[in-house]
Amino acid sequence: MQGIIETDPKIILEFMAEENRFAHAQLTLQNLQSQPVAFKIKTTVPQMFQVKPSVGFIEADRSTIVEISTTQAIGQDQKLDAKFQINACFRDSNEQDLNQFWRSRDQSTIQTFQLRSRMKYQNPQDQQNQQQQQQQQQQQITGDSKILESSIFNSSHSESRMFKSIKEDSQKDELLNQYKDQYEKLSQEYQVFKQKIQQDQFNNLSKKESNAINTRQALIVVIIALVIGYILGK
Repeated sequence: MQGIIETDPKIILEFMAEENRFAHAQLTLQNLQSQPVAFKIKTTVPQMFQVKPSVGFIEADRSTIVEISTTQAIGQDQKLDAKFQINACFRDSNEQDLNQFWRSRDQSTIQTFQLRSRMKYQNPQDQQNQQQQQQQQQQQITGDSKILESSIFNSSHSESRMFKSIKEDSQKDELLNQYKDQYEKLSQEYQVFKQKIQQDQFNNLSKKESNAINTRQALIVVIIALVIGYILGK
């Protein structure tokens, strides 16, 4: 039969496991045809595994990833002998019910693959290195966070000092403007006062001159009167 799909891995499905943790594996199904195909996955130990998705359709020249995990934690000495069967066939109808679709399939049209499974435990040294790497990453994140906090604090402090300096300069400018206004006001008052003094001095001078003129005029009148009296007396 012409190949309908291709699996990756092709023979053995390896589950990555750590002691007392769930194991996990990933299976890729590639559609080799130019039309949609259907797939269905079964295992010999269904109560031990969770397969998502276990059935489905794959569009032409596309692929899908199947996630498989254990339903219970795996011990250090635990082994796997489960097998997985992958069935595939062309999707030649618009049937949406996958169970009904597979019940109506002719066995001669179905392509079947079988994969064995095994556990792949992480080396204790690898686990230790991984933990150290995670700790270093956490320390790096913490260090970066502290640097960022310090940078934000310094930036805020600098902005505060700059704002304070600007505020002080603004206050100085405002005070200088007030002094300038007061100076201009005093200068105007001084000019008015000066003009008033000058006017008073001019008025006093004019008054003195007027008094002197009046005195001279009176003296002349007296002299004239005396002269006239003298002439008339003769």
